[in-house]
Amino acid sequence: MKRAFWFGAFVIVLLGGGIGWTVYDKLFRKEFPVFASDSDHFKYGSIGNDSVNGLPYLVWQVLPSICPDLLPGPGGYASLGFVWEPGHSRDDAPVGISRARIGFERAAINCAFCHHTVARMDAKASPAIYPGGPSNIIDVQGYQRFLSNCAADPRFTPDVLIPAIEKKAPLSLADRLLYRFVIIPATRKGLLEQKAQMAWTEKRPKWGAGRIDPFNPVKFGMLHLPDDGTIGNSDMQAVWGLDARNAIRPNAPLHWDGLNTSIHEVAVSSALGDGATGKTFDFASIARMEQFMRSTPAPAPPYKPDAALVQKGAAVFAENCAECHGKDGKRTLTIIPLAEIGTDRHRSDMWTTQARDAYTNYKEGYDFGFKSFQKVEGYIAEPLDGVWLTGPYLHNGSVPTIADLLKPAGERPKAFIRGTTVLDADKIGFLAEPCIPGQKVESGYCFDTTETGNAPSGHIYGTALPPQDKEALIAYLKTL
Repeated sequence: MKRAFWFGAFVIVLLGGGIGWTVYDKLFRKEFPVFASDSDHFKYGSIGNDSVNGLPYLVWQVLPSICPDLLPGPGGYASLGFVWEPGHSRDDAPVGISRARIGFERAAINCAFCHHTVARMDAKASPAIYPGGPSNIIDVQGYQRFLSNCAADPRFTPDVLIPAIEKKAPLSLADRLLYRFVIIPATRKGLLEQKAQMAWTEKRPKWGAGRIDPFNPVKFGMLHLPDDGTIGNSDMQAVWGLDARNAIRPNAPLHWDGLNTSIHEVAVSSALGDGATGKTFDFASIARMEQFMRSTPAPAPPYKPDAALVQKGAAVFAENCAECHGKDGKRTLTIIPLAEIGTDRHRSDMWTTQARDAYTNYKEGYDFGFKSFQKVEGYIAEPLDGVWLTGPYLHNGSVPTIADLLKPAGERPKAFIRGTTVLDADKIGFLAEPCIPGQKVESGYCFDTTETGNAPSGHIYGTALPPQDKEALIAYLKTL
């Protein structure tokens, strides 16, 4: 009798332990991929947002086949600007998506999601990927809305998703039960909550490919500030050579409007803005991302302009541009006041003193010790390393090429196609055909400069130069 009792107790403990291990293994065990190079870590590493904002990777993979009509076009996630490196299949993560396991494998965005440029010299060439550059084709808002709208669709059910998943990866009985009763319902709930949280964007102009409103989601969601009606739509930025920027001007201001002066704080706060929390934050991973951004220079330009023209252009630059954009310019990496620069003010107005104070005092789950947030009026005069790869221009991406930026504001394109990858070797920037707002285009989207926040006004420096000086200046800028 005693032996039977102990045997029964042993079986109960064994079964309980097995169930406990299964729950831990399927929902909580953590595995993060390790990359040999800082570049690969930047492209695919985790920023600590996987457990909060990560989607089940198997679900994420099949959503384009479940809701293809909710995408802007054919090609799955590629239609939203996702790119895969050569040698990577569509079953691998695209650039800007990490694959980390917290119980089950999850897909989450990282720094490269907003900071990798895709470019090619002509339409027949294969595109090259430049990590650290501004993401010119990724449609952040379109991606968010696709996920949320698919979750709200009647097709987002275990009966539809599980068979689609099993076409790619057979599931065990335990996994099928887990996906049916836990993972898929929780994913749908989370995406619908995200849809509600981002409802304010329906009252604002569209972001479009290569652009984002990075701080209003932080203000309203993370910092719990009320919707103040501001518009922060702006271009992605290059994040290469950050130590070189500080060599020009110590503690150089960062972001378009100089809202912080610490590279480390910008890296940490950006991860928080993308869904990391005090409990999940991975400082070691962010340190590698930060090291990549500090040390990686802008890529060398592919152009070989006429040497004599470049020499003349260097003189034009020194006389007309170097004060604000030269390595030794006395105003380089300073804030140019709105009254002087004359560009669209909405992005600057979006960052308020209330937002500055709330972010400085943000301590949910951890005291991050922020000390470098500030509120200033205007935009940074940036050095022009890699300018050939950072179009369109101005903080809101409202001017397609450097040649257009050298025209008076009234002569700049009113509407043009953005979100393309073919470089404009003559004008510097990307090819930007004219378009009619509201009409669908074959590739990219029609950017309308008459929409609020999209004005191409201001920055009239160089607009009065004679044509031959503009030609020479463009030749010189092609060498930076």
